[in-house]
Amino acid sequence: MYFNNGEKQNLQPKLIEVLIYLADAYPAVVSRQELIDKVWQGNTYVGENALNNVIWNLRQIFKEGMQDEVIETLRKTGYRLLIAPDSLSSPSSSAEHTSRPSARRLWPWLAAAVLVILFISSFGLLNHSQQTSQRSIQALTTEPGLELFPSPSADGRYLVYKWVSADGQVDLFKRDLLQPGLAAVRLTYDQASEGHSVWSHDSRFLYFSRKDRSKAQCDIVRMDMQNYEEVFVTHCPIGGGYYYIDISPDDKILAFYGSDPDAEQSGVYFLDLQDKNASPVRFSCARHCGYKDRDMAFSPDGKHLVLTRRVNEFNENIYLVTLSDQSTRQLTQGEEDIVGLTWHPDGQRLVYAVQRADVRSGFMLDLRTGRQYPLEIEGLSYPSFARNQPWLFFQHRSEQYQIASVQVDAQISSAPYPVLQSVYNHKYPDYSATTNQLAFISNETGHYEVWVSDAFGNNRRQLTHLKRNSRYPTWSHNGQRIAFLATDDDGKGDRIYQVDVATKRISALDSPFEGHNRPTWTLDDQGIVSAVFNQDHTDIYLFRQDGSVPQRLTFNGGEYGIMQDNDKLIYSVQRKGLWQTDIHSGQTRQLLEEQHFRNPYSWTLSEQGVYFMQANNQHQQLRHYDLANGQNLVLLQIPSASVESDSPLTYDANHARLLFTETEFPQSDIKMLKDPLFQ
Repeated sequence: MYFNNGEKQNLQPKLIEVLIYLADAYPAVVSRQELIDKVWQGNTYVGENALNNVIWNLRQIFKEGMQDEVIETLRKTGYRLLIAPDSLSSPSSSAEHTSRPSARRLWPWLAAAVLVILFISSFGLLNHSQQTSQRSIQALTTEPGLELFPSPSADGRYLVYKWVSADGQVDLFKRDLLQPGLAAVRLTYDQASEGHSVWSHDSRFLYFSRKDRSKAQCDIVRMDMQNYEEVFVTHCPIGGGYYYIDISPDDKILAFYGSDPDAEQSGVYFLDLQDKNASPVRFSCARHCGYKDRDMAFSPDGKHLVLTRRVNEFNENIYLVTLSDQSTRQLTQGEEDIVGLTWHPDGQRLVYAVQRADVRSGFMLDLRTGRQYPLEIEGLSYPSFARNQPWLFFQHRSEQYQIASVQVDAQISSAPYPVLQSVYNHKYPDYSATTNQLAFISNETGHYEVWVSDAFGNNRRQLTHLKRNSRYPTWSHNGQRIAFLATDDDGKGDRIYQVDVATKRISALDSPFEGHNRPTWTLDDQGIVSAVFNQDHTDIYLFRQDGSVPQRLTFNGGEYGIMQDNDKLIYSVQRKGLWQTDIHSGQTRQLLEEQHFRNPYSWTLSEQGVYFMQANNQHQQLRHYDLANGQNLVLLQIPSASVESDSPLTYDANHARLLFTETEFPQSDIKMLKDPLFQ
């Protein structure tokens, strides 16, 4: 809502609903989930953050003239009203008057709040509709393939972006937005992969990452945007796929995503651009951190840095760091995957994007009030403001996943055949020969939950209702249970869970670790094999159902393993190929080197050998490695990016086929949003 003095305020109609629900429940505590279920009809995506805003706004309404708190927050439990709304005429003891606000003081505020909220909400809804109608979204790129990571110059005239063609070619391009009829200018000509880029504030230089796997080299490069001359700046890590980068408002400090041998994992580094002899200095925590910093952005005044901080694959949120004293404040709660963030030029607001169950969306966060505003653009990610203009550039991308199969006994190679596809995403299939059923995850409820169906995707039913994302369901050999990965209750780690298919009862596997990987079962179903991630190492452990101490099975970085028999484990190591170990004697040998086996997750084991996916820039190959004679044969060749890069494979011996997560080569375009909300 816009006022005559130029100030604006958005109040949600849900305030009155929450207030009435708390009043009706008095004096009971109402859980967060109950409020979300009743007020937001169970829409956790919207409700989680909206409920925080509602409680904050209600407290502000009652704050004036009230010395005591009206709504109490019980940590990890919920909320309750501290005064009975219907106690106006009932006697109150003096003790009651001293322990909580008087009903006679509170009730007029409740009544006034109801009227004010209803009145303002009606105008707020009208104003929101008017704002939406006044916004404009302009498509800036329409080329086939992926246009990624928009980087506008300070004045918004020029736009640099990364383009990935269908054949895997990766380069940076620049568009002049004042001359839309001109073709984009290609900035890089090489076989390497360029990443995120950032302009200097005077728009003279462009800084970006360049990774060349053939040379095992990654560099941060500075390009002069007048003559396109390149200068080496510093090195970046060869591993990983994202190379976040930003520059301070005075163009003196370059922040980038990097690593060094003394740190446990990658993080944010600062480089003094004024000192030609300077070396990168680690800004992030280096050891015993419990998290990893990834993306970053300097505030317009250079006094703060916002960071995305990832605890595990289920937990990533945004933090605000004051650079003068390193004090840190968490800005978001309960997010899983942050896909870009940017400061508004006024330095008081942030726009960021999240990915929830493979659905991308954007939000504006007002740092002064803590209020969050959804931008209501599905597919928005990697937003970036022009530094001197309130124009938001963003990457518009949607992804569709389905379950497909391919026959492995055909004389002639066949194309993948869809098994389960719809408007929702279905991923990570696992086939049970005992039950002739598929287990998989689907996001049709708003979260990735575990589902089962028959072998051809029919007769689906949902097994879990955790209302948080699950991963990697795997059948026990007897077909009675399914193991899967999901976050723990406090979100600080993940757990291996088991769901009983008949009863839908869920239990957590006893583990002393906070980070786990994809579970598989021992042949007798009395144990689960999974890699663990901790501060000292990554390796595969055996967790027995009796709760005994986990047994470490690998000692060279095992990431994913399947028991070949009661003694032997076949497992993969990141960038080190495929291995086999005897879990009793400890004897280990390498089966395939990295050049022949690159993806540590897209493989499965059959009685004859190992089926696995091997990819390059032009295509993906389905291959079979015979464990008996060592033959490595190509079974099928399909276009690049047809199979999700980390999708597990599962072998269906009953129907002589492999099942996997299939995705079409996604389309991503760069767009620009002008919205009254940003003024």
